[in-house]
Amino acid sequence: MTARDGGDREELRNFARGGLVTLAGSVVSAAAGFLMTVVVARLLGPAEAGVFFIATALFMILSEVTELGADTGLVRSAARLRALGRTADLRRVTVAALAPVLAVSAVAAAVLYACAPRLAALFADPAHLDEATLFLRIAAPFLAVSAARMVVLSGMRGLGDLTAYTAVNVALPAARPLLAVAAAGLGLGSGAVMLAWSAPVALTFAAAAVLLWRMVRRAGGGDGTGGGRDPRAVREFWLFSGARGLAATLEILIVWLDVLIVGALVSDHDAGIYATASRFITTGTLVLAATRIAVAPQIAALLARKEHGEAERLNSMATGWVMIASWPLYLALACFGPFVLTLFGDGFAGGAAALAILAVAMLAVMAAGNVQTVLLMGGKSSWALANKAAALAVNVVLNLLLVPRLGIVGAALAWAAAELVDTLAAAIQVRRGLGLRLGARGLVLPALAALLWFGGGGVVARLLAEPTAPAFAAYLVAACTGYGLVLWRGRAALHLDLLVETVRRR
Repeated sequence: MTARDGGDREELRNFARGGLVTLAGSVVSAAAGFLMTVVVARLLGPAEAGVFFIATALFMILSEVTELGADTGLVRSAARLRALGRTADLRRVTVAALAPVLAVSAVAAAVLYACAPRLAALFADPAHLDEATLFLRIAAPFLAVSAARMVVLSGMRGLGDLTAYTAVNVALPAARPLLAVAAAGLGLGSGAVMLAWSAPVALTFAAAAVLLWRMVRRAGGGDGTGGGRDPRAVREFWLFSGARGLAATLEILIVWLDVLIVGALVSDHDAGIYATASRFITTGTLVLAATRIAVAPQIAALLARKEHGEAERLNSMATGWVMIASWPLYLALACFGPFVLTLFGDGFAGGAAALAILAVAMLAVMAAGNVQTVLLMGGKSSWALANKAAALAVNVVLNLLLVPRLGIVGAALAWAAAELVDTLAAAIQVRRGLGLRLGARGLVLPALAALLWFGGGGVVARLLAEPTAPAFAAYLVAACTGYGLVLWRGRAALHLDLLVETVRRR
């Protein structure tokens, strides 16, 4: 083995180690988020849960807007500054990232509190205006630090401490269902459920801020060491982050806008069903999130050093792992949606068709892997902005055309079309614009195996039996067994041997 091969292998090992940590955190976060959805759905019912999700959708949109793109900008800048030996600029860039975000967030929080009744009237049914206003006013103060929390966590990612990042990041979703159940047990009402969702934002921000500041000082960002200061560092940061901020705003609108439109044009009841069904889709992205968290700083550093071959290999391996883990889940959701939605209560089974549409669209999104991250770490935030603008336009037009006629099925079709536009554009830009190959040949084996065992097996299972718990369990056992055997035989080509080796070492 050559020295270069050894270096490549070490990059893959580093990614595997970081990926395992963030994957564990993502699994816990996804499970906690799913549990919170179950708690909300069962405590509040479809209509009031719809109001709750409308309020959280507005909160998440405003939080993303007030991040100003500084979260992604700090991941990229911290990784690049370390890779290029410019750690003296870390402290200045970190402060420059946080100060505007905190100022804008404080203003947004005050506006949200003051305008809560008007916003509630736009998206909620008249019968639930009081609940919607209460939810928004309870969440509003925490908006002041929500965006800064994400920026601080992104700085921790960029500096490479994925263990601390994961610990703090997991604390937020893990605390929410516990606090919500406690509030319900004490008979505190629906407002306490919203407080249980909101309060952990402030607590985890405080913990993350302390940890990041210590990391910056350790890296040489607070004592004048680490090379000469570059006066252009802050300007470079905001040139990148400004475009990313606009793109992130459009991205969060794509994720949550359909819930708001369903609430405004159909009913809170349907919005609750659709939001609940779509939470399955975001839960399924946990592996993508884990690999993105781990791979982004490495990709940024490799591209900064012009090591494109290593970046290609790293991204290809990450994409393969994303597909291996996510395709079975989405195929299972598409086939057994009527059963899995009953976990939230009998009133949610009507979202099965929408869930199937969303799940099928996610197969294509997962097959593209981390193309969005690669594009951003390559410095092309303006390209990502154009992609998000096109996707949002598709989303809005199709929602307005389809939701009045098809309800939540129309919303699902609009969201799926927007995601496909965004993903395809990013994949083409990474391949043609950045000149990085996507490694599509390595995806054939896991794709065919998943389609055979989870797709074909699911169709057969539905033809032979009703979507009940015993039928679902038998289907999962058969599909997981066959799929696992295929992956084991192809483990070397899929780099699963490296993953097993890393697990054994840890």
